[in-house]
Amino acid sequence: MSVTLREIVRQVQHLEMKLVAGEEGIDREVLWTHMVDSSAISAFLKGKELAFTTGIGLNEGFSLLQLVKEIYRNGASGIVINIGPYISRIGQDVKDFADANDFPVFEVPWKIHMAEIMRIICFAIVKEQQNQAEVNSALNYAFLCPDQDELYVSPLMQKGYPVDTHYMAAVLRVQEGERLISGEKIGHFSSVMNSHFRCSGQQILCCAQEKQMVFVLCDYEEKECNEILKHIFRDFCRKLEKEETAVMSIGKKVFGLRCLHRSYETANQLADISRTGTVSGEKRFGRNRMLIYQNAGMLRILFSVNDQEVMREYVEDTVLPVLEYDALHNSDLSGVLQCYLRHDCSLQDTADELIIHRNTVNYKINKISDILSMDLTKMENRLQVSLGFAVYQVLQKK
Repeated sequence: MSVTLREIVRQVQHLEMKLVAGEEGIDREVLWTHMVDSSAISAFLKGKELAFTTGIGLNEGFSLLQLVKEIYRNGASGIVINIGPYISRIGQDVKDFADANDFPVFEVPWKIHMAEIMRIICFAIVKEQQNQAEVNSALNYAFLCPDQDELYVSPLMQKGYPVDTHYMAAVLRVQEGERLISGEKIGHFSSVMNSHFRCSGQQILCCAQEKQMVFVLCDYEEKECNEILKHIFRDFCRKLEKEETAVMSIGKKVFGLRCLHRSYETANQLADISRTGTVSGEKRFGRNRMLIYQNAGMLRILFSVNDQEVMREYVEDTVLPVLEYDALHNSDLSGVLQCYLRHDCSLQDTADELIIHRNTVNYKINKISDILSMDLTKMENRLQVSLGFAVYQVLQKK
């Protein structure tokens, strides 16, 4: 839990701290501050500090560029350089290095007391750590222990979130290959998002769990919630690494803090099911996916079905033969069928998505009809098969 350089700039703008290079790194986290005037002192950095220097330790054998490189190599988030008797200006070589490595470099005039900037930053960090710990604790009690409302209602009300209004929760998961990103990196994502919300003035709560982030929106219309979350998700996806993919699932709209867990539960169910295949009504942003409970069709009903025996029987009577065929022959006829159903049985649209010939799609659909002993040109049969796949997805996560 920390603040970002973007937020720090906003808080100390009255103290003439000016960004001169490395702007692309402005969302780096800052855990603390450190005064660094020599190579030896830079070795004491633990990572994610904002370094400050007057340049008093520089000489012909140790330049400002060397100091900046040392501080960067030791994991600092950025550097603030005091322009005065020891450093008259920041050279182009320093700026080029900062821009090339997205390492923010700031300057402040000599008349400004850097100790005051450091004090403001450290106070903001401590305050945010305390605030975020309280929010995380309250939200997790609301999600996981809804009957113990004394543990979350009062703390959230004190932060401006009333008991009797509408709430909506959304879950955001990031996957690297087959593995869900967890732990410290999720915490980093959460800190960056919270800092963004504070800078933009958006009334959105965000908390980090072990393998996901959870967003809570208060007192918005459902359509407005979806639009806000869509913009958040798009911006977030632009910052992902090439090997990372993200899924955001938006839960049902509920009334009252004491019902927030219901929105959280439906968001989690959607996120779980997304790992088994395409979800009805999902939106795609490149390789990333956004799921909305309101658009999830028959899944909304299936989430409330508890008789798993009935659900298994339905799968056996509809889609199990083609699933078993795929398992036996290492094929993906079930994937072709689901794509075909998503495209309202359009052979050409299915072929375009799967990047195969239209005749190939037609051959596979006819083969599937034989395996299922079912005429897929009939709407009633297509509805049964669609429901069968939806039930199968739900069973995979029960």
